[in-house]
Amino acid sequence: MAKHSFRELRLKFLSISVIITLVALLLLQSLNYLHFRKIIDLPELSLKIINSVTLVIGTFFVTSLLLRLTIKRISLIFDEAEERIFYTKIYSWSIYSIGSFAILYHFGVSLGNITLFIGLLATGLAFAVRDVLLSFFGWMILLRKKPFRIGDYIRIGDDEGKVLHIGTFFVLLDRTYELPEDYTRVPNRLFLEKSISNLGKNTFHDEIRFQLSDLPSQKSEKEEALKKEIMQLLKRTEHVNVYTDLKNEKLYLTVEYLVSFDKRQHTRSKAIELIYNRFKEYIVFPK
Repeated sequence: MAKHSFRELRLKFLSISVIITLVALLLLQSLNYLHFRKIIDLPELSLKIINSVTLVIGTFFVTSLLLRLTIKRISLIFDEAEERIFYTKIYSWSIYSIGSFAILYHFGVSLGNITLFIGLLATGLAFAVRDVLLSFFGWMILLRKKPFRIGDYIRIGDDEGKVLHIGTFFVLLDRTYELPEDYTRVPNRLFLEKSISNLGKNTFHDEIRFQLSDLPSQKSEKEEALKKEIMQLLKRTEHVNVYTDLKNEKLYLTVEYLVSFDKRQHTRSKAIELIYNRFKEYIVFPK
């Protein structure tokens, strides 16, 4: 419901901005027409300002209208959501850049000066907005290398959740399925600095490990019984594993299973309870 209302609000805002732009163009053109018909007499400086403002507003209006009419067709060329995001962004920036260059050229700025200005601007921005640039490059890498896709469940640092959107500067992670407004914004630059765990789309691997003081009596029977209880809890018979192992000269009981993301906390809590009931006399708690 909240997502639909946001989309409707954005479309409404776009419609209002189009209407305001059209009204502004009509007013400026009306002043030009009245001056041409000698109904009013505008100073030469005012006339130049009106023509310049009309050119700027008109150029950006045409580019915005062109994008609204064509960007959906551009996105339909690509099958994957990540490719649609990447190429539609590049297309939008290209159209706006062409419009900006046309305005600068009309005002007498040469191509060489435009190139020099862009170079100086890029150099200044590189020092001033390092984190922003890192996020932008991170966005490009995420969309091109695809370590994860929209709809995947991922973990990066202390954050985990379902990928809702891969933006230019942030990735939106849905932390709770039942609460669509409960999401996390992870800066794209963090994906260049931290390791990413792709947990899959529907189910992901979870592991519970307890240190044991000794090998349990009737170990095989206890492990098999616990495995059946975990299967009954998960309502599935595959991808459930219960075993004991040595690590750093310490004995551990390990339980591995696959679980749906939205049920992971409830399942983990119940599984710990089952493990404790079966092996409580052998579990070593940290001091």
